[in-house]
Amino acid sequence: MKSKSKIPITTLTIVVLSIATFALEQVLNIKEASGATLKNANSRTIEVTGTSSIKADPDIAILNVGVTTNGISTTVVQSDNTKAMNKVLASIKALGVGEKDIKTVNYYMNPEYDYSDNKSSGKIVGYTLNNMVQIKVRDINKAGEVLSAAVDAGANVNNGISFSLSNAEEYYNQALANAMANAKGKADTLAKAIGVKIGVPSKVVENGSYYSPSPVSNYVRLGFAETSDAAPVSQGEIEVTANVTVTYEY
Repeated sequence: MKSKSKIPITTLTIVVLSIATFALEQVLNIKEASGATLKNANSRTIEVTGTSSIKADPDIAILNVGVTTNGISTTVVQSDNTKAMNKVLASIKALGVGEKDIKTVNYYMNPEYDYSDNKSSGKIVGYTLNNMVQIKVRDINKAGEVLSAAVDAGANVNNGISFSLSNAEEYYNQALANAMANAKGKADTLAKAIGVKIGVPSKVVENGSYYSPSPVSNYVRLGFAETSDAAPVSQGEIEVTANVTVTYEY
């Protein structure tokens, strides 16, 4: 008769304890998961979006003007452009525009090609140099006068005019506060409709700012310098808008 194998009591005890420990861990995990789900299910919130816009009169004008010159050599083109631009800058500064409010935004030279001989590479017959400056006019009432002075002095390119606020952040912060009040009003209305009360916000998200109208950006070759009358400029209003998303618990 074959003898039956026996499992040592110590080994059997370890196996039983391991199974029990594993089972207990699974129960605890399920309980924790159930508790998280229950908490999320019991979380009652109202989420609203608040918006506010403030209109303001711009107090800064930004002009983009330049000089384009053509010639058969890079030296001549650059020399002619420098002379013309110096006259433009002198006319602008004479009206009170400071050096810190004038900056070069574009300066590039391109070759001009002649393809009349049907060669794919073409033949360089000249060069064009474009020199653009951005001018910040802090006395907005002088914007038209500054533009006309630049044209009279030799500027032949206008790359647009835009308007801004020197204290834009102040207006935005006010719009932001109003947007929060707008969100609170909406949340109060919803809470009253369902018969609950809300507390302080549990989450606030700033959705960014928006300024209208957008800057004008029209590339125009100017072909008039026969008049010294100030160019008519209408700045209109700038609308500063703030948006927030607010979550309230009840």
